[in-house]
Amino acid sequence: MLLKDVEKVHKQRMNFIGFSTKASLNEDIQLNIVKNLREQVLIQLPFIKNRIDNSIFLIQVYDEEEWTPDTPYTHIVAVEVSDFSFVPNAMITHTIPNGEFLVFKHQGPEENIDNTYMAMNDWLEDHNYVTLRPFDIEQWDDLTAMNNHNHIIKLYIPL
Repeated sequence: MLLKDVEKVHKQRMNFIGFSTKASLNEDIQLNIVKNLREQVLIQLPFIKNRIDNSIFLIQVYDEEEWTPDTPYTHIVAVEVSDFSFVPNAMITHTIPNGEFLVFKHQGPEENIDNTYMAMNDWLEDHNYVTLRPFDIEQWDDLTAMNNHNHIIKLYIPL
């Protein structure tokens, strides 16, 4: 469920270390791609130096073509770090430049987040936000509560 308290924030440059793959939404649903990437990140957590906090992020980077559930895009599951002084083997780095974001909040189990994305897209249209939206970010603070009805996932949309 999309919560009503949308806020506009300025974020400084964000550095991430994690794992990445390119797949469509339908492939992710069928093959649990994001879940598997998240499990890989959890295994590597003790080896990732300079983590900012315990949050895990999903960064979804979209190509310029029109999006459909069958259009491949890049999924990055990562943790935010202060620098890239040590990157564990097989992990990738990704940087989000500083900028303005709208922050939406999904409340409820992660499996219901598609409804929140649809409501968020309607909100953006209703409030005349036109953005190229080359990427979006989900922030997961508590993985143990992902299926809880009170769980909150923050969604960052660049402006």
